[in-house]
Amino acid sequence: MSDSQEYTLRWRGRSSGPYPVAEINRMLDDHEIGMGHEILYQDQWITIEEFLSNLRKAAGPAAAFSRPPIPTMTLAPLAVAPPAEKGSPVRIKVSLTPAVLRPAGATDVKPRYRLLFGFLAVLFGYTGAHNFYARQWLTGLLQLLLSVATYLMGFGIVAAWLWAMVEAVAVRRDGHGVDMI
Repeated sequence: MSDSQEYTLRWRGRSSGPYPVAEINRMLDDHEIGMGHEILYQDQWITIEEFLSNLRKAAGPAAAFSRPPIPTMTLAPLAVAPPAEKGSPVRIKVSLTPAVLRPAGATDVKPRYRLLFGFLAVLFGYTGAHNFYARQWLTGLLQLLLSVATYLMGFGIVAAWLWAMVEAVAVRRDGHGVDMI
């Protein structure tokens, strides 16, 4: 088995590749793929876990005892992006965790507008619309259920609306932890 051989990967019926073994190892390390992905090996689809086990067996007993180095965490350098146009704020990005530990797409999330969040809270807060806008799905659903339940019991929507007023003032981040602008 040579490292120059390339393999096709499959996940949920979608095939991709071909990839060499080094690229498959890199994708595993970067959590782009998992051990449950399938790989076309000797004209049959097997999991990557089985594939790596077969590679270790083929490499011999010495490879089974070699251990990878202990992973260490390094701090990302402080990155200051220049303002896009005159008068716009300078954005500073500080990362204390390696890219592997960050949620997928966490830095690519578009920030929400705090003013729109407040307007939604004042006008439609009893429905949880402002929380749905801010990507806080569970809180929005709870507010909607609270307003329906209190309305059906004859108390109206006052409790859910008051809850929304407090959130309109207090909430500064959306459901992904991104500060609202």
